[in-house]
Amino acid sequence: MSETNFEQLITRALRTETPGLFDKSEAAVYKEFELAESRHRNNANQPKAGDNLHFKFEKVRLGVGIAIMQVFSDMADDDDSRKVLKALVNAAQATSIAQIDAAINKDMKAFDNLYKDLYINDEGEMLLGLFERTLNADSKRELDQIIAESLKLFDHILE
Repeated sequence: MSETNFEQLITRALRTETPGLFDKSEAAVYKEFELAESRHRNNANQPKAGDNLHFKFEKVRLGVGIAIMQVFSDMADDDDSRKVLKALVNAAQATSIAQIDAAINKDMKAFDNLYKDLYINDEGEMLLGLFERTLNADSKRELDQIIAESLKLFDHILE
């Protein structure tokens, strides 16, 4: 269910059935994260080679952030939100956490300016709140909750 919600969140926000954010489908990215998280939970003392839970978590978090920022950027139509979106999309192509960090840090000023002198409606404020929660999320449960809340908000905004 969660992989379906993740995929739906991204395809609705980007308004395409094949977003191509990652080197594999959005559903596969979420499935890999879910599997790594499950293995970690069940075998915390002996992580399985190749699971790389933290990296897979970051990929899912990037997907959620991209979806939220795409809808926000479409509403706000400003340079800073477009720069943040571009940084997130670039980071989604990363093959390591260090590459993700480098892509984000390259445009950190846009992230800092995102909330500056911005006049938005209630939906925009809710999107920014979800985006901030996404950046601070540190568990699968939190990301799943943000995905569900975002889908509900998208129902209201995109219809």
